[in-house]
Amino acid sequence: MEATDESSPLLDTKEGSPQRSPEIPAVLPAIPPSYQNQNNIDEDVVDGIGSSHKNDEDSRLNVIKVYPSRFWILGMFSFIAMFQCLQWNTWGPISESVGVAFSGWHSSTVAMMANWGTITFVLFITPMCWLMNEKGLRSGVFACAIMIAAGTVLRVLAFITNSNEVFTISCHLCAILVGTAGTLVMAAPPMIAAQWFPPKERTTATAIAQAFNQLGNAGSYLEPVFVRSPVVATADEIKGDIKILMYAYAGIAVAALLGVYFYYPSKPPTPPSLSSSVERLQFWDSIKKMLRNRDVIMVTLAYGISVGVPSAWIAVFNYSLQAINIHQDEAKWIGVAVVLVSSIFALVSGRMTDLVYGYLRVSLIIIMVANLGCFYWFYLITYGSITVVKWQVYLTSIAAFSLNFSTCPLFFELAVESAYPCPEILVGGLLTGMNNFVGLTFLFLFFIPNIGYSWVTYLLLATGSLSIIPILMVKEDYSRSTMDRFTGHQSAYKSSLQKDPPTHKVKQFTLIKIE
Repeated sequence: MEATDESSPLLDTKEGSPQRSPEIPAVLPAIPPSYQNQNNIDEDVVDGIGSSHKNDEDSRLNVIKVYPSRFWILGMFSFIAMFQCLQWNTWGPISESVGVAFSGWHSSTVAMMANWGTITFVLFITPMCWLMNEKGLRSGVFACAIMIAAGTVLRVLAFITNSNEVFTISCHLCAILVGTAGTLVMAAPPMIAAQWFPPKERTTATAIAQAFNQLGNAGSYLEPVFVRSPVVATADEIKGDIKILMYAYAGIAVAALLGVYFYYPSKPPTPPSLSSSVERLQFWDSIKKMLRNRDVIMVTLAYGISVGVPSAWIAVFNYSLQAINIHQDEAKWIGVAVVLVSSIFALVSGRMTDLVYGYLRVSLIIIMVANLGCFYWFYLITYGSITVVKWQVYLTSIAAFSLNFSTCPLFFELAVESAYPCPEILVGGLLTGMNNFVGLTFLFLFFIPNIGYSWVTYLLLATGSLSIIPILMVKEDYSRSTMDRFTGHQSAYKSSLQKDPPTHKVKQFTLIKIE
C-alpha cells in the first residue's frame, strides 16, 4: 500500500489511475449499517442527493437527508452548554457580594471555582471524548446533564447545615462536576454538526452551540440583578439572595436532565451528508493520526494560545475592571454586552463560512490581527496612557472579546477539515483541551501573592501576537467539504475503494446529483 498524506487521506490517487476533477470527491462512501433506514425511503431527499441500486440483488437503497429533529438536538445541547457555562462562571460577577456573605471567600477562591473547570477539563477530556465516541452522542450529553444537576443540587443541600464551610466545599464539588461536564459541552459541537446537519449548515450549527455556551457568561453577569451588592445590603440579605439563586439553578438543571432523558437520540436514521457516512477512524488510531498531522497541531496551538487566555479572563474580568475603578454594578452591563455581541459575531462568522467556504485561514488571520489591535487599545486604557472613559472601556472590551470569540467556529472547522476522517469529537477535544490548559495556567497565576491585575493585558498582547504564527504555517485542506460540495450536472458517478481499512469502508454504488 502506498504512503498517503496525513492531511488528505480521502483524496489520494494512485499512479495510472484516472485523474479526477477537484470538484468531485475521490471516494463516494456507502452508508454504514448504523445509519441504514429502510422505513422512510420515500421521503424527500434534502439537496437532491441520493444513491441506489434498484436492479441488483446485492444493492440497497440509501438516502441522504436531514430531519427537523436536528433543531431539538442542537437546541437542547445549546441550552445545556449555556447553563454549564453559567455555572462555571457563577461567582465572578458577584465576587464582591459573595466575599461579604461567606467568610473565607477571596479573589483566589473565586478564581479557583473557575479554575476547577480547566483542571477537570485537562484531566477528563480523553475519557469523556472516548465515552461519546464509543457510546454515542446521547450517552455523552446525558452524562453531562447528570453531572450539572448533581453539582447544583449539592450546593442546595449544603444550606441544610447552615455552615459556610460546608457550603464552600459543596461549591468546590459543584465546580468539579460542572467542569467535567464542560469537556463534552465544548468538544461536542462539531460532532453534532457532522452527524445531524447538512454541509451548508455545519459551521453554523457549531457556531450556534458555541454562541449559546458563551451566552452562559451573559447570564452570569446578570446575577447582580438578583444578588444585591454590599453597598445596599447586609451580609445576611446577600446570603438570602444567593440561596434563592442556587435553588433556581438546581431546578433548571434537573429540568434539563429530564429533557435529555426523554428524547435525545445519538444520530438520525440516515446521514445528512456524504462525509457523515464515512466510517471514522478508531479512537487511538485517530489520536495518533492527529498528533502526526502538522496542520492539526498548528491549528490547535493557535486556538489554545489565542482563545485560552481571554476565555479564562472572562471569569475574573471584574478584577481587571476594578483596577480602573469600575465595580460590580457597572461591570455586569459590560459583561452582558461583551457576551451578547461576541455571540452574534460568532454566529455571523460561522454562517459566512458555510456560505463562502475556502477562506478559513485568511479569515482567521484578519480577525486575529483586528483582535490584537483591540486588546492593545484596552492595554493603553489600563496602563494609563489613555484617560479612562466608560465608552472606550465598553467599546474595547466588546470588540476584543467579540473578535476573539468569532474565531472559534473557524478554528474548529479548519481543524476538522485537516483531521478528516478522524472523529469530530476528538478534534474538538484536542482543541478545547489545549484551550483549557492555557486557561488553567492563566488562572493559577492569580495565586501568586500581590501579583495585581495589570499583567493581564501584557499577557493578552503576547498570546495574541504569538497565536498568529502557527496559523501562517497551516496549509488548508478541505477534504471533507470537497466530498460534500462537488458540483456538476445531473450525472452518475461510480466509484470503488482500493484502500485498506480502517481509514474507511466503501462499497460500489451509484451516486446521483440532481440540479
